[in-house]
Amino acid sequence: MIRPAPLVGAAVGCLLVGTTAAGPARAQLPDTLDVNRAVEIALGNSPALSIARSQANVAGLSRRQALTDFLPAASASMSFNRSTFTRTTYQAAVGETEVLSEPLESGSQSASQGLNFSWTLFDARRFTNLERAAADLRAAQRGLDDRQASVAAAVKRQFYTALRRQEQLRLASEQVSDRQRELGVTQRRYEIAAVSRLDVLSAESNLLRARVDVATATAQFEQSLTALATLLGLTPEQGLSVHLSDTGEMPAFNPTAAEALVREALTGDPELLQLQARLAAASADSWTARSRYLPIISAGFSMGRGQSFELGSPFFQFTPDDLSSGFSLSASWQLFDGFTRETELARAGQMRAQARDRLFQRRLEIEQEVRATVGQIAQVSGTLELARRSAQIARQRLDMTRELYQNGTVDFTRLQQAVDQVTTAELQLLNLRFDYLIAWGDLSQYGTVARNTVPVSARQP
Repeated sequence: MIRPAPLVGAAVGCLLVGTTAAGPARAQLPDTLDVNRAVEIALGNSPALSIARSQANVAGLSRRQALTDFLPAASASMSFNRSTFTRTTYQAAVGETEVLSEPLESGSQSASQGLNFSWTLFDARRFTNLERAAADLRAAQRGLDDRQASVAAAVKRQFYTALRRQEQLRLASEQVSDRQRELGVTQRRYEIAAVSRLDVLSAESNLLRARVDVATATAQFEQSLTALATLLGLTPEQGLSVHLSDTGEMPAFNPTAAEALVREALTGDPELLQLQARLAAASADSWTARSRYLPIISAGFSMGRGQSFELGSPFFQFTPDDLSSGFSLSASWQLFDGFTRETELARAGQMRAQARDRLFQRRLEIEQEVRATVGQIAQVSGTLELARRSAQIARQRLDMTRELYQNGTVDFTRLQQAVDQVTTAELQLLNLRFDYLIAWGDLSQYGTVARNTVPVSARQP
């Protein structure tokens, strides 16, 4: 029977005792972990997400810089000058240097203040640069969304893989208990000569094989836990002391909504939205190259005051008497630059074509991936109920066969067949269930959501 249950088995307890050392890192991971909490931890610890957030912040600053290009520039200046000199020689008329009888001393002093404004009235590149910065910001934000969706999908896949291993370990531990009971029954029947020594050896062999399965499942479970801890941004050792919790619900699949899931992925996939933003940025670059053919018009205004003072006046003079002001209007138009503009325009056109082709190609790939995943979900959804019923019937047949075996009605071979059928049916149901959950987790990275869930009791024996 497949149902959420705590991990049991002496082998598991022995393996986990040595991994529960206390420490400050232990507090970062709860003792019981469900898939939602695992995704939350990963989103908070992922270095890749930190990089994507930084890139989005930088893109936001670039867009702010593009906005400031529309504002005028202003500057203020202030200067105070004083200079002195002493002359002891002079140049005579015949070209010889003569020495003055007394040194000649002189100097000068001045002060000035100014205020300047400049404003580019028209430059088409500012508009295209702003459009490019806005597209880059959208691309960075959608890149962050895509990275978050990828991290969440990877964590869900690894979580459900580890949870599958945990359930397989539980089944293997239950198989050990069942084989021990069957061995006891077989030995008692052998003591009364109801079965042969061969049946006892077969029961012992089954018990040993079940214990080997427990050891194998334990190792696989631990490997899955360490891989999950690494995805969460934690040390592998931290994952070994965690018990995985099943939320007890599964997304419900509506066959009539399959096309809606595909359309939702094609319109909401973060990667496609990022590629669309990059295409918009490439288009803006193309318009930037074209704008180089247009003139640039600028205006300027300046005000100033200054004055020269006698040597010995106060050094700091804040009210000079000489005033000045000026206004300028200029236009520049580059008529020829050696075909540089044509080269930039051609290069921008190629980059835009490449961005458009990448978007188209990735859209086709995502549509194929989503349809394949939706098809897998539809296939598994159609067989889950059959597998659940098959496991239920196999368990009932095993219980009846055990009673018949204890009464001597059937031989050990029939009992072994019933045991194998239960093991196969329960593993099949377990694998189908987690294949279903993993497929939904993979689908979530394309921007789709599971809007309905089915309680665990509705799909388990």
